Amino acid sequence: MGVIKNILEEERERLSRLCEKYSEEIRELPKGSISKKARGRKRYAYLAYRESHKVKFRYVGEESSEEASRLERQIEERRRYERSLRQARKDLREVERTIRGRKA
Repeated sequence: MGVIKNILEEERERLSRLCEKYSEEIRELPKGSISKKARGRKRYAYLAYRESHKVKFRYVGEESSEEASRLERQIEERRRYERSLRQARKDLREVERTIRGRKA
């Protein structure tokens, strides 16, 4: 049983480091989402985010601009990290329950 416990301890450490890495990556990427609005015959992109209890909009540029595309890619990357972080935390809780001897 000692070998299994050592493996579980290593897995807990690995998952803890992974959670820290994901959290750091998330902090460095922009929050919010892209909102596209039509003004006349053109469409413009805005970064929508929360500040306290209010939703704020920051102008990014035309919908097809390089800045809007870059921001969309970063937001999608942040969402992938958030999904991965949720899964890593779930796995970490399972490993910790197993180490403590409770049913997962």
